[in-house]
Amino acid sequence: MEDFQAILDQYQVKLEFAEQHSPRLVKVYSPQGTFGLKSLRNSRTKDFAERVRSVYENGYTHLVPIYRNVYGSLVTAGKESYYYLMPWLPDSQADERSARHDYLFKEAASLHRQTVQEIKLQGGEAEAGFEAMKKKWEDQKNAYEAYVEQCEKQWYLSPFELQAVTYFTETARATDFAIEKLEEWNEAMKEQETVRTAFNHGSLSVQHVVYDSSEKSYLLNFEKAHRAPPMNDLLQFFNKTFRTYPIRCEECVDWFYTYQKNFPFRKEEMPLFISYLAYPEAVYRIVLSPDHQNNKGSQLQKNRELIKAYWYFKNNEYFVMRLVDIENKKKAEAQAEG
Repeated sequence: MEDFQAILDQYQVKLEFAEQHSPRLVKVYSPQGTFGLKSLRNSRTKDFAERVRSVYENGYTHLVPIYRNVYGSLVTAGKESYYYLMPWLPDSQADERSARHDYLFKEAASLHRQTVQEIKLQGGEAEAGFEAMKKKWEDQKNAYEAYVEQCEKQWYLSPFELQAVTYFTETARATDFAIEKLEEWNEAMKEQETVRTAFNHGSLSVQHVVYDSSEKSYLLNFEKAHRAPPMNDLLQFFNKTFRTYPIRCEECVDWFYTYQKNFPFRKEEMPLFISYLAYPEAVYRIVLSPDHQNNKGSQLQKNRELIKAYWYFKNNEYFVMRLVDIENKKKAEAQAEG
């Protein structure tokens, strides 16, 4: 078992009581105050301190403070893992679900705005990326179509095959739309010499929004922070949000435009964002799995996986269509005023 006092000695903190709050988070009670002692996964230890330093140096300060040990390091080695120490915030704010999400998206926009950098493209880089992605999507659509044709030649379809055939038309149409948006992005990129990158939080969630006793809000858990296109944080958030039963998340539209008010996408970024969301990757992953096509495993389990992928696809579809409708109205209004 880890010797927490030995770790806390490096922060000159005397341990009175330790409470296991989660598998990797310990709540520390001491005469110096209450702290959170968090263990790092091995894969995240190496770059964690540098990531946190970079976020601070770029001017973003709304992250939960991380204390340095007596050696000036943000990370301390224990017997079993590496750790970092932070204040334990009571998070007593009882705000509404939407209000906390609004704050999350405002902070994501602030983080991206404070850390944004322009990266110069190499000749033909965007075009090459476009061609590779378009080919991948077309190949998956063609493979799905070939599977459907093979199924339709059979006298009897398994439950999984029947579901796969049923979903093909919608999946193919969504793919065509995603490729159309990808082509729109490629056309817009011909006018651009740079792309934007920023520090991504890497795990946006309202569970990572906390408040102190004065109701000041913070983001925590920057263990997955990395530099990438700003939209990646939003794609990761909506990827998790839409993996559920069928929903029409109108709040998600509001949260997205809360972000846009604080850090708007550039002209070429919106079609790419929509393209990624619209593409039914989850359905292709299940249908084109060799194990599923070879009728290996439980039909019940395979059908469950396919139905969940279809729900995810349809949840994305509603969100995408709402964004497209809003963006089209904006363009029409701008043309009318112009």
